[in-house]
Amino acid sequence: MAATEQGFVVIGAQSVLFSITNLRTMATIERGQYPVAIGEDIFATHQIEPDTVDALVAALAAIARVFADYGITKLSVVGSHSFYEAHNAQFVRDQILSRTGWQLQPLTLSQESFYRTQAVLAKFPNFEAVTEQGTLLIDISSGSVELTAFNHGEFGFSRNLSIGPLRVFEVMSDLQRSVPNYVAVMRDYIDSRLVDFMRLLPKDIHYPNLVLMGSSLSLFETLIPTGDMTVETDSDGLALIYHEVTHASDQYLSDQYDLTPTQTAQVLPTVLLVYRLVQVLKSSRLWISNLKLIDGLEINTAVAVNSPAVTIDPTKEILISAQNLADRYQVDAKHRDATVTFALQLFDRLRRLHGLGRRERLLLEIAATVNDIGSYVDTHKHYEHSDYIIQASELMGLTAAEQRMVATIARYHSSDTPQTDLSDLRELNSRRRLVIAKLSALLRVADSLDASRQQKIEKIRVSVQPTRVLLSATAKDDVALEKWTLRRKGQFFAAVFGLPIELKGRTRV
Repeated sequence: MAATEQGFVVIGAQSVLFSITNLRTMATIERGQYPVAIGEDIFATHQIEPDTVDALVAALAAIARVFADYGITKLSVVGSHSFYEAHNAQFVRDQILSRTGWQLQPLTLSQESFYRTQAVLAKFPNFEAVTEQGTLLIDISSGSVELTAFNHGEFGFSRNLSIGPLRVFEVMSDLQRSVPNYVAVMRDYIDSRLVDFMRLLPKDIHYPNLVLMGSSLSLFETLIPTGDMTVETDSDGLALIYHEVTHASDQYLSDQYDLTPTQTAQVLPTVLLVYRLVQVLKSSRLWISNLKLIDGLEINTAVAVNSPAVTIDPTKEILISAQNLADRYQVDAKHRDATVTFALQLFDRLRRLHGLGRRERLLLEIAATVNDIGSYVDTHKHYEHSDYIIQASELMGLTAAEQRMVATIARYHSSDTPQTDLSDLRELNSRRRLVIAKLSALLRVADSLDASRQQKIEKIRVSVQPTRVLLSATAKDDVALEKWTLRRKGQFFAAVFGLPIELKGRTRV
């Protein structure tokens, strides 16, 4: 089998999805799923029960046989964030490894959001044209709902809410038998969870378009014609569905739409959520898509191997996510942009010195974008506030370790000098600690070059000499403050790279 074909497995809250994809052409060779309702265990008892683990392992073994039949040796096996909500998730992960030989990789919420966005950007018909107007992508999984906003064809921001339909059903199941107005109570519960998201929406943007996708669309997904990827309806069509669901019995829904008991339990909270969003946002058009997280995982892997079939830029949404975070905490945009520019120039011109690659360059750009957000809390030791805000935020597309790295780089960009060996970061391996040290050193220098916050330096030239790194700056004003700042903050650069760094400035006449 050609090396361009790869296997993918996603363990979700309701099923295990798998695919075999030709990464060069993005043709699907095989795709399927095995129902394994780990979400019912997790949302009810916070544990994955032994019988469910057995069912999960059996599903993975069946998938392994399919991969073997196709000669697939390269694969990616991931667990959704719902899987890792189980208190015994790490134990189950170890059992999967010992019983199948497969190493399960965790996904953060921000990674899942990133993959889903990549899926719609690459595969949703006419998505760029649809998102010229305000568009809300609603990804519904059993445990959570990811709401991602677009406008003028561009990604805006993303927010995860813990109101997945199976979670809502489990939380409110006791009420169904004890209150006469169960639908109204569930609607109020969903509304209460939407308040913070609605508050974050820009006041000057209308969202006439909604796009539904995800693993828990239940009834909605049955409306997509066989062989199609999407189906479109409007607010009137949704109102008919809402009226039917709120007045129908579970048995009727199960029979009418051929739903399993688990899917039937999720119909009411799913329809209520979408209906309330349409009402509040005054949306008029609704698309239902069968795109899944696994589609985004395939796209992201194809981009990583430079597949000619995928032309989207995977870093664009990541950087917009970082910029949005900086804007939310009112970072000085001019200083931020100057710092980003200098940081990337230093990275590109000192490659032989640091030996890092594209992914590390992206982490530096993100850190340079968000390093000052802690000033929103307090300018005194703002770098400490930046650290915990970044770790507590959703930065799209980053792994948990990468987000920790960005937070640490932001912390060390200021006067909080780390121990030279970064021994206070033992939760990160030695390679990541070395990357943090190198990127922190570069960011310190970049930040120093706009110490006055007046963007005095217009351009720099970088020269690596036998005994020093020399920065020759063309400036529109005196750069004495920048030189003095660099002498202090550049000491860590010298410790990391073994060469002192100096700034010479020439004021443009």
